[in-house]
Amino acid sequence: MNKYSFLMMLLLLCGSAAAKLTAKVDRSSLFLGESITMEVTLDKNTNEQPDFTVLDAVFHVGSTGRSSSTQIINGETSSSTTWQVLLVPKSLGKHIIPPIEVAGESTQALRIEVNKPDPNAKAQGDIFIELIPSKTSAFVQEEIILTVRLLYAVNLKNGGLTDPSADGVIVQQINKGASYSTQRDGKTYQVLERKYAIYAENSGPLELNPLVFEGEVTDNSRRSSYSMFQRGRPVRQVSEMLALDIKPIPQAFINKPWIPASDLNVTQTWSQGEYKVGEPITRTINLVATGLSETQLPEINMDQFEGAKIYQDKTDTMTRTDGERLIATKTIKYAVIPSQAGQLEIPEYTLEWYDTQLEQTRTATLASTTFDVARADVANQNTPQPTAQIQKEIPASQLVISDPATNINPVDSKAADIWRPLALIFASLWVLTTIFMLRRMRTAQMVPATKQANVNRFDPNLRALKEATPSRIQQTLLAWWNQEHQQQVTNLSQIANQIEDQATLQAIETLQNSLYQGADYDHSISWFQLAKQGGFKRQKRANKANKGLPELYQ
Repeated sequence: MNKYSFLMMLLLLCGSAAAKLTAKVDRSSLFLGESITMEVTLDKNTNEQPDFTVLDAVFHVGSTGRSSSTQIINGETSSSTTWQVLLVPKSLGKHIIPPIEVAGESTQALRIEVNKPDPNAKAQGDIFIELIPSKTSAFVQEEIILTVRLLYAVNLKNGGLTDPSADGVIVQQINKGASYSTQRDGKTYQVLERKYAIYAENSGPLELNPLVFEGEVTDNSRRSSYSMFQRGRPVRQVSEMLALDIKPIPQAFINKPWIPASDLNVTQTWSQGEYKVGEPITRTINLVATGLSETQLPEINMDQFEGAKIYQDKTDTMTRTDGERLIATKTIKYAVIPSQAGQLEIPEYTLEWYDTQLEQTRTATLASTTFDVARADVANQNTPQPTAQIQKEIPASQLVISDPATNINPVDSKAADIWRPLALIFASLWVLTTIFMLRRMRTAQMVPATKQANVNRFDPNLRALKEATPSRIQQTLLAWWNQEHQQQVTNLSQIANQIEDQATLQAIETLQNSLYQGADYDHSISWFQLAKQGGFKRQKRANKANKGLPELYQ
């Protein structure tokens, strides 16, 4: 077996091990005598069958169906097999549907609750509509779950049921619908059930418009030997009008965000790494509210605080459902840019909301957070100037003068004969070098002043920034500044800390608002003119690098 065959076998084994088996029911609460549909799905094709006999102790197991599907998306193939089984509970109470095994995989256990039949539920002919609200009295914008049921004891060929509606009401369907059977007065009905979330926009009495079903049922009075030619009889059924009492928003929330939810949770996360002055820290806030849609979630505005600037980055919202109610989610990102080194304390944030389950006001809190912020990484701005080496003058009393007449050595005489021509050569070279340097300095003085002033190679880039994007402007300004001042700054705040020109500082702040807060950028700003007029001139400031230790212990 070669290595490629071995790798293919490993991939197949991994794919097999990654197979997933799931189970779900169309309803988790039902009345005795009603049926539910359980759906078991395996994310691959198989010829094996699940063993539903383990359910016989608690349920009457009805008909079972099987389907397979294969999808190819972007060149990747995925397959699945689904089984559907009809279950009728044998007794009242809370029951657990045990795990079902297929192809070596097991489903999760499911919980259902079987209740006593509603004594007021009566049969109303061969076909009728029921409306069951979760509550008949609610606040403005509070969620009301409306369960709509179409019951029929006839053979329906086709038909359509309208959705709930009324003036000043927002309606959202929260499930795909469930189909089951039930008993009314000893008569068996098929049921089509849907759930809706209803939000009233105004206080006062509210009546929902009647729901209407229009369709065709099989006309048994004219039978045909071929069922496909059986004629249909049109039917139309209208529900009763549903009356609701909508209460106004409580006085305590008149000037505050009104958040009526059955549950609310707010959390935050921070970007990881070393925090430095001028470098943005990403703060992500997640707000999850049960019983609301995303359009009802409030704006979360963070107040500015000492030691940093805050810019809102982006917001993502989403509404999902768990099959019983709506769940709204909002994710907000902020850029927190520290402006000074040391400890940065983020203040506590609180959000008041109304708990519709407990019928009381509650508060969600984000605790205060403290970070240690380091100084910015700026290149050494105080380059030491070279100093000439000055020889110390020797006092005359320390000079030693030798008498040539008394210190004559033959060896020294020969060395003197050798070094005299070398000294003449070196002296000549020194004279030539001096003449060359003088002529070069004279030539440099003759260069026109306009040519000497043009040393900024990035000026053309600054001139071209007028129509550039804010991101491109930031990149170019950082590169130009580092080239001009021999630094290695990484953000605009590091530049702003070294200049004092108000027009330039205002332009930098406008650019930061556009980058981090999504504000419109002012394209009339001319960075070329600001640089030409000295707006980016560095101001000499005292070096605070040596003061870090005293500040640490203050």
